[in-house]
Amino acid sequence: MHVTKSLTALLALSTGALSYKIRIFSSRDCSAGGGAAQEINVEDNTCRWTDLRVNARSFRVLAYGAGRQRAEFYDSGCFPGTSAVIQSFWADGGSDQFKKDRCINLSRVARAYASWSR
Repeated sequence: MHVTKSLTALLALSTGALSYKIRIFSSRDCSAGGGAAQEINVEDNTCRWTDLRVNARSFRVLAYGAGRQRAEFYDSGCFPGTSAVIQSFWADGGSDQFKKDRCINLSRVARAYASWSR
């Protein structure tokens, strides 16, 4: 019984360990006023561009990713070399910009979000 509880707790804590979590906003300055917002997880070594309701003009960092993880924001799809990277940050807490609870404005609208280990 104790083993089951311990295993369940460990799995619950580890499910988001290899992903960064952000709240994206359709307006600048992380304002949902008149716009929309959506929380998303971007798992390590994946690209997220489906099932999104919001094209982001800004975002707020909710949780860091694993060590040596990069967060990249694209204008459409995550195809390095073909899609335009809008901005790129260390997503593991090592960036001076990508900080928890900080609002970050993007230079252009982002429609895709990637996470790559380096």
